[in-house]
Formats: sequence, C-alpha cells, structure tokens
Amino acid sequence: MKRILIPVDGSETALNAVKALLEARRYDPIERVDLLTVQVPLQSGKFSSGLSQAEIDAYHAEEAQAAVQAASALLDQAGVPFEIHIETGAAAETIARVAGDTGANEIFMGTRGLGSVSALFMGSVATGVLSLTELPVTLVK
Repeated sequence: MKRILIPVDGSETALNAVKALLEARRYDPIERVDLLTVQVPLQSGKFSSGLSQAEIDAYHAEEAQAAVQAASALLDQAGVPFEIHIETGAAAETIARVAGDTGANEIFMGTRGLGSVSALFMGSVATGVLSLTELPVTLVK
C-alpha cells in the first residue's frame, strides 16, 4: 500500500488533487495520505508591520487550517487515514523535503494550469517539485 503526499493551499486545483486520489485509490490502495500546507514565511519587523512572533505564528496557523479544511473533510468522508503537516518555507523545496521525510511513495498535487510562457516568467511550484524529487508526481488541473 502507498503513502501519498498532497500539498494543499485551499485552492480548487488542490482539492481536485484530493478528488483524483480518491478516485485512483479504487484501483491502487493507499495506506495513508499526508496533507501538507506550506506557508509563506513572514518575519517579525520585515513585512509584518510590527507584528510579534506570536501573532505571526497565529496567522500561519489560521491560514494553514483554512488551507487543509476542505481536503480534510473529503478524506474524512471517504474514510481515508491522513495526517496534516504545516510547514513554512519555499513551496517546491518544502514539498520535496516533506515527501522524503514522510516516506511518501508518490505526490499528487494541483496545478493552476499556467501556460508555458507564464511558467517561464513566474516559475512554477509544480515544475520545481518535478526537478527536486525522483518520486512519481501526478499533476491535476
């Protein structure tokens, strides 16, 4: 049985990745899902307009909860065991690292479907993950 990492950010495409996994598990059983939300780091005094570290931590926790809420509900409803991971950092690097740390066999992740020209200028978390991991990555629109 497989362990699957699904990065979620509260977007519809991230939720589509969860739905795709639930459909795929009919044919390929899974042991557990690791839901990962990666928060953009805020540093006290830099971009946070004088927020304390406790306020920054509370903000990250609130944003993380919102990011995993819908995905958690789908997995609960389907009876799929999962664990939530909350990390702060660069998205692609953090996803690849947590996939290794959790012993994931595969990554299912949503993509916003940026065209290749947009991806060249803006970069892409999905492209970054593909270049940083040797695990199979299933991209879902």
